[in-house]
Amino acid sequence: MKLVFGAVAAGVTVAAGLAFGLHAAQPQDSYRSPESTVIAGYEGWWNATPAEGSAAGLPQETVAVSTRTGKIVDAFNRSRNDARQVTLPTDVKYDVVPDPSWPKDSVVIIDTSSGKVIESFPVNDRGEPIR
Repeated sequence: MKLVFGAVAAGVTVAAGLAFGLHAAQPQDSYRSPESTVIAGYEGWWNATPAEGSAAGLPQETVAVSTRTGKIVDAFNRSRNDARQVTLPTDVKYDVVPDPSWPKDSVVIIDTSSGKVIESFPVNDRGEPIR
């Protein structure tokens, strides 16, 4: 009796394993659309960490502003970054004053200590850089 029960239990275990394995091996037929992808921030010389480790002469804090909306869409703070903390746009206290000379359909990077635009680049309607 124990032998029959053991054989049945082993058979059920193998069948379950096969069923799970076959299910897991099915190709995925649904993927996130590109429209659902969230931009995770802009990277450039202004928020880079040099290989030699010295950030002398680099901005300590920047905001990225959409020229379409005049709103801050990304921010960087070197002290927070060095402490391995993410900088959210709400973490930076900076009042944006849109400038008509800013390039249209772009993002401008502003050094918050001087208020000067230090970089700009065109973006599509989802905020992705156009290269």
